[in-house]
Amino acid sequence: MSRLAFKTILILSTVLVVQAVTGAEQAGAEKEGLVSLAIAQLGANQYADREAASRQLAAMGVVAINQLTRAARGDDPEISVRAVDALRVMLRQDDSELSNKAEAALESIAEKGTPAVAQQAEVALGFFDAAQAVSAQMTLEQLGAVISETSPSGIRVEISENWKGDSRSLRLVTRLQNLVHVSLFGVQLTQEDAGTLGRLRAIERLDLFGVGLSDNVIKQLRQRLPETEIDIRKGGKLGIAGMPLQGQCIIAGVQSGSSAEKAGLLPQDVIMEINKKPISDFGDCTRIIGEHKPGEEIALLIERINPDGSLNQIQKVVVLGGW
Repeated sequence: MSRLAFKTILILSTVLVVQAVTGAEQAGAEKEGLVSLAIAQLGANQYADREAASRQLAAMGVVAINQLTRAARGDDPEISVRAVDALRVMLRQDDSELSNKAEAALESIAEKGTPAVAQQAEVALGFFDAAQAVSAQMTLEQLGAVISETSPSGIRVEISENWKGDSRSLRLVTRLQNLVHVSLFGVQLTQEDAGTLGRLRAIERLDLFGVGLSDNVIKQLRQRLPETEIDIRKGGKLGIAGMPLQGQCIIAGVQSGSSAEKAGLLPQDVIMEINKKPISDFGDCTRIIGEHKPGEEIALLIERINPDGSLNQIQKVVVLGGW
């Protein structure tokens, strides 16, 4: 083949590629334009036009999701409500890609939309979650979560370092029914994960031990869950069991291999001070320890009963473990 012929073929190939790309871009722009027109019709004067636009958008699939999400956060109440409804229809389709993206869109609206629209998105997600609750529990348990009954009408989910899931699988927690208590120990969470937890408005207690969330994200989470008791600890772990109703921080048990065992703490020891701060009870002790990270040192003042019944005060420096 001559050099001229080779150059001619190369030029023709390039032209065909450019034409194909241009054609795809034009087709994409046309679809986006149709979505924009349909969304505008959601606010039409005639009810029939609004209904037709809603059906059209629901049938458009993935290409319409981004614009529907923006419309749901807009200023027009009618358009916002109908945009959420179109996403709800997509959520229920037997198309995993479409359903997943519609779910993610509704979750973002539930988190960042106006109160009325956010509530509508949460209702749509709630009905979907109810239908998915059984499979969600099975998947969570396969990924390492421990799910147990805390009362006849409530369940607890505990996720620790055995967790094999990611941010998407953590969202399955929101599908569980009668969830009242969630505990996460030593699992590094993202801001997206905090958004997921923020949807659990019905839970009574949330334990976050060593999860790596910033103070600002935790503040936002508290604002979203004002009725939930949230126990935040930075990850430091002493490894003791306590007696909460004793009025003192009396050690009831020492975990094998823990920092407490390594430091020589014993059952019936009383923790009097941590870093020279008086300790009133076991809750006070766990709160102060929770302010420290794994690997940090704390100074303890321990009161111990001698075999002859006398009391002895002992100073201990302990390197905290982690959850």
